[in-house]
Amino acid sequence: MLQIVKIEHNKERFRSFVGNLILITIISLFVFILIASLIGMNQNISVLPSQASLSKSQATEDFLSMANLAYFSMRTMFRMIIGMFWSFLFSFVFGVLAVRFKTARRLILPLVNFLESVPLLGFLTFTTTFLLGLFPGSVMGVEALAVFAVFTGQAWNIMLTLYQTMEVVPTDLTEVTTQFKYNAWEKFWRLEFVYSIPGLLWNVVISQTAAWFALVASEQATVAIPKDTTLMLPGIGSYIQIALDRADFISCLFAVIALLINVILLNFLVFQPLIKASYYFRYDTGTNSDNPPKSIIYDLIEPASLGRWFLIKFEILKNFWIYRLPKIWYLFSLDKLFQFLGRMKSFFVTLWYMALLVIGVSGAIKLYYFLPHDDFGIIPKLTLYTTLRVLLAMVVSGVIFTPLAVWVASSKKRLSYVQPIGQILGSIPSSIYTPFIIIFISLGYQQMEWWILPLIMVGCQWYYFFNVIGGYLAIPDEIRDVTKIFPLSRVKWWTKYLIPSILPYIITAIINAAGAAWNADIAAESIQWGKNKIEVTGLGQYISANNGIKDKSALGTLAMCIIVGVCIAFVWQPLYKYARERFHY
Repeated sequence: MLQIVKIEHNKERFRSFVGNLILITIISLFVFILIASLIGMNQNISVLPSQASLSKSQATEDFLSMANLAYFSMRTMFRMIIGMFWSFLFSFVFGVLAVRFKTARRLILPLVNFLESVPLLGFLTFTTTFLLGLFPGSVMGVEALAVFAVFTGQAWNIMLTLYQTMEVVPTDLTEVTTQFKYNAWEKFWRLEFVYSIPGLLWNVVISQTAAWFALVASEQATVAIPKDTTLMLPGIGSYIQIALDRADFISCLFAVIALLINVILLNFLVFQPLIKASYYFRYDTGTNSDNPPKSIIYDLIEPASLGRWFLIKFEILKNFWIYRLPKIWYLFSLDKLFQFLGRMKSFFVTLWYMALLVIGVSGAIKLYYFLPHDDFGIIPKLTLYTTLRVLLAMVVSGVIFTPLAVWVASSKKRLSYVQPIGQILGSIPSSIYTPFIIIFISLGYQQMEWWILPLIMVGCQWYYFFNVIGGYLAIPDEIRDVTKIFPLSRVKWWTKYLIPSILPYIITAIINAAGAAWNADIAAESIQWGKNKIEVTGLGQYISANNGIKDKSALGTLAMCIIVGVCIAFVWQPLYKYARERFHY
């Protein structure tokens, strides 16, 4: 008996040792990435190489070497982590404001829905000068641009998820917080936030597709300082761009592999353990028979004594954050101040809308005089061409990937295998497929211009895939059982049951896919392969041809944003409201 106890004790000590070793390794990896990236960022902007020199360079220390690719992968990973931090911070602030205050909600939700569909170029056109000005003459300013790209790729989705989840917290749980007299701070951190964690993490994983896409695209974006010089930020995106400039297919392949390794590592080391840890925070009535998610890393580090030490310290921090910190609020009578301000609500609402009106009108006037009036006549035609391509790509993507997502989601086994693969493939930017498109064009199909369609589709098709999967899994089990009791023909199964059940998710997919499709189209209308440049007529070609000319780039981007805004306001939002009110359980 003592021998058995001793053996079990030794096994436990060994598991604890392995867990500690893995935990220390993961922490050391991220600390190393942090230090190395900070060293690289705190340099003068003159250390960044120009795109022109890199395209011709054949030096021994070549830009496309494997050592550079490993370093660039680390810098890209750092930007992803920092961008994720700012996305969470934005979501907590504005998500809670939207839930708590009706006036803020009327502004935040429409604005976020619009920003969710604005392509990356729309943000960078109007924010590049500001972000570079925050760190004049430093690489940090260019880093801020790349981090901002990550932010725009996922912040809107995360914030809307937090808002929507907080809005549907079960009434019985809310009543418990009332009975225990929780203040607003305790209610959020002890109920609403905890209730939101599973859905929030799931949405973050899905948002990685757009975040990686935006990050790689932003590293390829040109930053002209001075005006006639294009500087390249070290990263997988810039590596891809130089490989395309040199028509180096092998380097493009290595860049894809490096990107996939980054995506897999982040999911394996961070998201899978977090998702498994958050599984026990879900609100379950006891009828859910799903198996807990799997994570090798979580299982290995769970017995670690170092992990338990971190939990003890976290418990101390949690008690301070939830219970002691709010006492400062009441100590300085800030609650009474806000009660007083609340009685002046109508005054502040009027002041708020007047300020928005003044800012909007003055901004519109300045923008009008800044834009090149001579090009106003050609913009409608270019916008029409690009809009038709985007619309066609979105329709084809929806027709293909909606039934594919239903087929995957209808089997847990298929879902467990196909979904991670989809997340990885969705992270690959459309420019990676350029070599294959060049081969297609070389066969004589350039005049047809159909080659641009798959490049747009890879930017938007995954939104249909993931949102439809989420909608299918959200259908209550009893509704599915009814369809089995009363067999339906295949046509009626789709038209009377499935499409009405997942329609809100399909509309959400369309809204998300619109911005991604515009992103992909703008990049695809002018592609570079070595010395060859292949273009089609449209807004993307117009913006590419006028790269560095701020007023013309702003005009093309503004036309794109107007189309997106009109579609959001007059098409997608009314459809989403109708679907949410008409088709729900």
